[in-house]
Amino acid sequence: MARIIILNGAARKNGSTKSLVDSFIEGAESSGNDVREFYLNGMDIHGCIGCKKCMKDADPCVFKDDMDHIYRAFEACDVVVFASPMYWWTITGQLLTAVDRLYAIYGKRGPNGPKKDCVLLMTAGGDRFDQPVQWYSMFDRVMGWNDLGMVLGSGKEAEARALGASIQ
Repeated sequence: MARIIILNGAARKNGSTKSLVDSFIEGAESSGNDVREFYLNGMDIHGCIGCKKCMKDADPCVFKDDMDHIYRAFEACDVVVFASPMYWWTITGQLLTAVDRLYAIYGKRGPNGPKKDCVLLMTAGGDRFDQPVQWYSMFDRVMGWNDLGMVLGSGKEAEARALGASIQ
């Protein structure tokens, strides 16, 4: 059984991204996985200010906001799912802000920070996902994470469900 967190960066709570996320959750839970979704647009998460206190004495960050819930879940999880509609040819600001704040976990540990498996779920009006896939691929490679797969495009619920079910 894997512990999975989903960082859902969609602005609309019941849009196309949520439909992919729900299908992924259905598949993942059918395989006995524990899944927790964070709907980022409804959370109070400050942007990283690059103060680098996470590298010294912050625990883990100087900001005390809703990111504290994500930090606890992140430390305990095996898989991180990045879910987002495409905005301006990349992931949403909500998702990027949360990912930026994960730096606090790695500030003191550097490359010895936790290694995770990861998934990308993205929706868009079109089919050009070059830039977000490049961001995701660079992120998992630099972090030393393991890509479990991507579902790119609206209306691909069956693919999302199968990807979720494939996680053990």
